[in-house]
Amino acid sequence: MMQPINRSAVIIAPKQSFFTMLKEISGKLDEQAGDPLDEDESTIYLLPEAELDDPDLEGRLARHYRDIFYEELEGWFTDRERWPKNITWREFQSWFYISFQSVVIDMLDYEIIHEDDM
Repeated sequence: MMQPINRSAVIIAPKQSFFTMLKEISGKLDEQAGDPLDEDESTIYLLPEAELDDPDLEGRLARHYRDIFYEELEGWFTDRERWPKNITWREFQSWFYISFQSVVIDMLDYEIIHEDDM
C-alpha cells in the first residue's frame, strides 16, 4: 500500500566544481559531473516535512549542509586530514545541485530499517 510519509526529500548531486575541489585536495581524481538525474551520483536526504513554498525550506537544509557535505566527500575521498574545514553554505551551494521534493511516498508495506540497526 502506498503511503506518504512525514518527510520531505532533497536530492543532492555533485557539480563540476565539486570534482574540481576534489582534485585540488586529492591531487588525483578527474571525475566529470554528469546530469544529476542521469548518473548514479545523486543522494537523497530526508528532511522534516515541508511544502515547496515553505519559506524555511532552504533553511532546513542549511542546518545540515556540513554533515551532508562530509557524507558526500566520504564517498570520494577518505583522507579526512585533507578535507576542507569550515565550509560555508555558499560553497556547498556552488558544489552541489539541490532539488527539493515535498512528497515522499513509501511504496512498501514493511518497516524501514536503518543500516545501523542491521
